[in-house]
Amino acid sequence: MTPRAYSYLRMSTDDQLKGDSRRRQLEASRAYAEQNGLELADNAQLEDIGISAFKGANARDGALGQFLAAVKAGSVERGSYLLVESLDRLSREEILPAHTLFLSIVQAGINLVTLADNRVYRAKTTNLVDMITSLVIMERAHEESKTKSLRVGAAWKNKRKMAAEGRPMTARCPAWLRLSTDRQSYELIPERVEIVRQIFSDSAAGLGMYSITTRLNRAGVAAFEGKNGWHRSYLAKTLENRAVLGQFQPHVKVDGKRVPEGDPIEGYYPAIISDELFYQAQHLRSQRKRGGAGRKGPGYTNLFTGLARCAYCHSTVAYENKGSGTRGGTYLVCGNAQRGRGCSATRWRYQDFEASFLAFVQELDLESILNATEDAETRKRLEGEISALRGELSSVSDLMEKTYAVLSAGGSPEFVAAKLNELTARQAVLRERLASRESEQLAFNGRDLRFYTSREEIKELVKRLQMPPSDELYKLRAQIASRLKILVETLLIAPQGALPAMQRSIEELQKIIGEEHDDVVAHMQRLAAHPDQSRRYFAVGFRDAAVRAVFPAYDDPLRFDQQIVAGQGSSDHGERSIEVVEPPDRRTRIA
Repeated sequence: MTPRAYSYLRMSTDDQLKGDSRRRQLEASRAYAEQNGLELADNAQLEDIGISAFKGANARDGALGQFLAAVKAGSVERGSYLLVESLDRLSREEILPAHTLFLSIVQAGINLVTLADNRVYRAKTTNLVDMITSLVIMERAHEESKTKSLRVGAAWKNKRKMAAEGRPMTARCPAWLRLSTDRQSYELIPERVEIVRQIFSDSAAGLGMYSITTRLNRAGVAAFEGKNGWHRSYLAKTLENRAVLGQFQPHVKVDGKRVPEGDPIEGYYPAIISDELFYQAQHLRSQRKRGGAGRKGPGYTNLFTGLARCAYCHSTVAYENKGSGTRGGTYLVCGNAQRGRGCSATRWRYQDFEASFLAFVQELDLESILNATEDAETRKRLEGEISALRGELSSVSDLMEKTYAVLSAGGSPEFVAAKLNELTARQAVLRERLASRESEQLAFNGRDLRFYTSREEIKELVKRLQMPPSDELYKLRAQIASRLKILVETLLIAPQGALPAMQRSIEELQKIIGEEHDDVVAHMQRLAAHPDQSRRYFAVGFRDAAVRAVFPAYDDPLRFDQQIVAGQGSSDHGERSIEVVEPPDRRTRIA
């Protein structure tokens, strides 16, 4: 039976892959197999690319480690051959672990061939000269790697010292910068800086990756890399890149992996955006990931993606386009009902539902998005600060996770402990500031909310948001959708209106909003007890624990038959109360 040969290739850098190293090792393996009548296992070729053998990462976690496990399990037969260019491809560790690896291979019955000198190491025939030769080669390989590591480490240590002093380490820098002609600083590329700033502004305004990418490509904006336009992956890397804040994070390679070394160097690059805008963009990205990621249509078609639930079965509410014609149009419909999975919920025409929501959910403060008023500026400021603080908190949590990963990858325990202490302290400060801003926002929002002065004012605001698609409209609707994701915890839609259905939806509402809103549930029960009061409605549960239920009129989405509003501190004595809002001139308050 023809013995099998396994070719093992290892290159510590990707640059070697681009050069001649891989081709040379492969051709040498094929030639040896042909000359010695071996079956070269092409489908089992072993490669460790970009993995160093200096600390044994290839034998522990790489392809070599998988081969050794297969040998131990008996999947690789005794008498097989392992072909390597030289012993330093197997290991560059210190002599004892390197020679232990060498012995584990030959003692398992695997013939180890070094192609550079055509030497074969066999378990039964390897002699003293072979053993001494192998020891000398492995010791020399370790010393070479150690010397190189010290030399490179010293060079980069010097470069990092230069960086801390504000001098560039290399010409390599973010795509919106370039090295100055005197090589003493980085300069802005104005047109690219403006593009990056717009990307962050769009993200903070609620636009997703797909929308921003599409806009850049449609506008013919030249991509920073490649000739195939903008890609979402590149935008994601840009939005995560703290170089826009002026930071540079030095890295080192540990077991072939790049890991952070030391603290980021502040002010290494020119900062091009504010910390607040950076963290607002991070927070809004995380909110989009929570629900509603993906394409939104040319006019941001559905504002409630990822938020709306069926009031009868709590399934996701789907957006349905039934085309044009008398029976066409767009609707919101229970996902279970749409798929025939038990729920019998009817459809709610999307444009009508959106109009009612925008008109009557005062907490959204639609005017602050569409009009510049003093209250709107205050609300925007608070929301911006809170969004930025939440984004920075999320960033700190990510940094803590990455710091733990540094320890797992062999980083210094002292550095990790110091870094975690620093991040923990920063986290505490941010949480305190966030709690303060949220309290300020709650007090601001807790004031008596006014109703629009006239139905004409309502109609005008809604009309602006339901115009034909345009870039400006898309941005406005994206901002509204983003604010909804920040404000709204629960949105239940109950389109049926019939008495049994209303009773079922109230039971579902009670499960979701909890005992703290029993007053709302009790009032809904009283409504359901009277057939003439049963009607379709939607209920919004906000993150500050307030609740608003709206019963729009069937014949006009910009009129309502009744609203129920509950929240903390809404009574005259600062206690919780429920307010039943009738149409204008018919308002009552129930303590």
